[in-house]
Amino acid sequence: MKNNINVSELDWDNPNAMLSWFLIASYAYYVIGDRIMEDSQFDRIVKILKDSWDSVDHPHKHLVTQSHLDAGTGYNITFPTIVKHNAYLILKKEKK
Repeated sequence: MKNNINVSELDWDNPNAMLSWFLIASYAYYVIGDRIMEDSQFDRIVKILKDSWDSVDHPHKHLVTQSHLDAGTGYNITFPTIVKHNAYLILKKEKK
């Protein structure tokens, strides 16, 4: 099943929310092996993060590097438990 989470319009204007979505989507794709959004949405998140990186003050910002954003990937990130938990919750909800 192809998942496609609907990111809230409010989140698109919030760089901190974009970092959360970047981490959750990366974990779902690279670790769980399932996607929660279309590539175009993920690419949009990456662009927003690149354009607003200096204003991001998310508590997990230190886990994401400019190299991750330049490559458009969260492949080798050490994911915190809250990210893992949220990815599983989203996937569970989407599969219902």
